[in-house]
Amino acid sequence: MCIRDSFTTMAQKEWTDTWNLFDEKKSGSVNKTDFKHIARSLGRKYTEAEFADQMADLGDPIRFEAFVEFMKKPYSGPSEEDLKTALQAFDGNDSGVLKLSELTTLLTSLGEKMPEADVKQLLAEVKVDDNGCVSIEEFTKFLCTPVPSMTPNIAELQKQLADN
Repeated sequence: MCIRDSFTTMAQKEWTDTWNLFDEKKSGSVNKTDFKHIARSLGRKYTEAEFADQMADLGDPIRFEAFVEFMKKPYSGPSEEDLKTALQAFDGNDSGVLKLSELTTLLTSLGEKMPEADVKQLLAEVKVDDNGCVSIEEFTKFLCTPVPSMTPNIAELQKQLADN
């Protein structure tokens, strides 16, 4: 078995394990909302508009086989440079930092608005200087650093889904 085949097998196991968290009845299908949760938990950071376009031909509910084909498609997502450029657009004095309050406003009011509780949770993990500012460079790296893969806590995932 070559390295590529080994990676594909490992990735497909992770896809299947994640799928099974949402397909509790083992029906082989999930609704579009669960599909988006699955894809996002596996690193696909599509916008709502991109998801709508990607899911247009998948049907509802979405079958596991269609999900696997979806996951096999190449995905690069926004680059670190794209995010950095977007954040720098809000740095009016080119200082390389944004106030924590500015970041909160950006994330809760522009584009795909994040719930304030999610923003607070995200920003709690970010280094803030003595002036209440966040380095654009460090924040961009933080957002683009992959989270280590681990077996999710099913009870915690179900609680989070129930809260939404």
